Amino acid sequence: MQQELNELGLWLAEHPEAVRRLKPVRSSVVLKPGVYYNRGTGMVERIYAPQHVALGNRIFRLSGDPGAPVEELWRKVMGG
Repeated sequence: MQQELNELGLWLAEHPEAVRRLKPVRSSVVLKPGVYYNRGTGMVERIYAPQHVALGNRIFRLSGDPGAPVEELWRKVMGG
């Protein structure tokens, strides 16, 4: 499963037009559980507990469910 998330992160890094369709997390200091794309590192991460983040990070929420299947994440990224 981690390999599939890595592939999704690589694809997002190569296709910035897809990232424009995602809603950025701008004013949050604490991320709620879910699946996030960190544009700075190029990684897709599952967060299961609230986590502090520095302001100014380029983070995009892909799903509110940290256990969401990768297929659902791909559909959201592709605009479906």
